[in-house]
Amino acid sequence: MAHFLVVYATTEGQTRKISEKVAGRLKAAGHSVTLVDARAAATLELGSFDAAVLAASLHVGRHQPEMLDFIRRQRTRLERVQTAFISVSLSASSTDAQDIANAREAAEAMFDELDWEPSHLHLAAGAVHDGRLGFFKRWVIHRILRQKGVEMDPSGDMEFTDWPALERFVDGFVEEVLAAGEEFA
Repeated sequence: MAHFLVVYATTEGQTRKISEKVAGRLKAAGHSVTLVDARAAATLELGSFDAAVLAASLHVGRHQPEMLDFIRRQRTRLERVQTAFISVSLSASSTDAQDIANAREAAEAMFDELDWEPSHLHLAAGAVHDGRLGFFKRWVIHRILRQKGVEMDPSGDMEFTDWPALERFVDGFVEEVLAAGEEFA
């Protein structure tokens, strides 16, 4: 079986939850997994890994700087293995093709900025948790959602992540890593 590195950068916690689900799915398939917050990755010795899954959320058209820093620092190592990048955003939950295109373009812009390209990209829908947001950010997000025809749940918590789609993406990535024909210790 393979050893997967899963690194995430999160703001409100949904990307961490997504990364934990990815790590759980990999472990359930018998693989070994190292799950790391990108903020801590700078001080950790990552050891060896056979493939990497990176996840970061998109806010105002940009992914977290700690993920960009991680990729810059580890670029040489990441280029030696297959990598999957999961871009988490509310845009990915939209039925509007332009919203999806904008989310993809934001991820591609980050890859261009870093002069790095993952072998796989997945756009995952995020979540809104009012209790984790300040007043202004909550107001803006609710307004945008209303414009898209989405009414917030009275609880203030709405999760848009398509878990079956994420599982299919992870399973497909694992199949490709294993099909690469490399022998894993």
